[in-house]
Amino acid sequence: MRLSWRQLIKSKLRGKSTFFSVGIAFSAESVLLCVLQKNGDNIDWVLDASFSHATWREQLANYVQSNKLANTDCYVTLTSHWYQLLQADQPKVEEDEMYASLAWPLKELLPSNTDYVYDYMTPPAQVAGQSKLNVVAIPKKDIRNIANGVYEAQLKMRNISIEETATIELTPPSDDAVMTLVQEHGEEIVLNVVKNGEMYFTRRLKGFENLGSFSEHELSMGITDSLCVQIQRSMDYFESQLRQPPVRKVLLKLDTNLTDSLANQIQENMNLPVVNFEPEINCGPEFNFKMASFSCLGAAYTKQAKVLLEATKKANTTKSEEVRT
Repeated sequence: MRLSWRQLIKSKLRGKSTFFSVGIAFSAESVLLCVLQKNGDNIDWVLDASFSHATWREQLANYVQSNKLANTDCYVTLTSHWYQLLQADQPKVEEDEMYASLAWPLKELLPSNTDYVYDYMTPPAQVAGQSKLNVVAIPKKDIRNIANGVYEAQLKMRNISIEETATIELTPPSDDAVMTLVQEHGEEIVLNVVKNGEMYFTRRLKGFENLGSFSEHELSMGITDSLCVQIQRSMDYFESQLRQPPVRKVLLKLDTNLTDSLANQIQENMNLPVVNFEPEINCGPEFNFKMASFSCLGAAYTKQAKVLLEATKKANTTKSEEVRT
């Protein structure tokens, strides 16, 4: 997409946005939006909306205009219905040739009747003897539709990510491994193991999509035990196969009003701190982290997360240099 001179001038005349960022999440049921504003060192969640898939572009443009959001940095994330997350053998080529080299193996893994856009992530730790890449593939038509809609709404597209990485943006940087369990409404649970802002391990836990329909008694009759088994298997893989130090904390954001009870039960079973996952965002009384889309919030928080991660890395480097001297 190219800006005409007239469009470019109009963009400049609109000036800088007073908002920090816009997050947009494409879920199975709707298109979700949230807006963050920076207040000194604090990040405030100030706006929230949802649109239908059929008319999201028109609704987004109207919402941006009515709330004076034009020129705000926009970060988009997609839930699992919109992409495929694959593992592929890492081609034995130079880094600048990696992207092109993945085209051939991906043809074997993806449907041939769809044109895909793809990107890859290199895991920070590998199973001994393996050299894998995590590859995200998204239909090109969907990328084009999203980019055009954001552009037409006069927002500044900065990034398109996926559900797994959006969750990482909300996870506070830590030298210790942290496990997060995040669930959007009626969806599978996304389990991540994160350390220093990097995703060491991710998987989806199937069979818990109706978690919100169970009573506390029903959860104690086997549901919690099943969840603990999946958590333990993931921890075992992280420690034994990836040869990493143990996970030190579990953060929960699940599709149930009984998260506190679940956290207590898991903590008793696992002998590990288990707490509610609450991002470092000021949440006013009109908003609720328990009911929020972390895909949407994580997208909007991407801008701040990058700043915090760089600051943490810089501090660690300075500390290491002081120790050496």
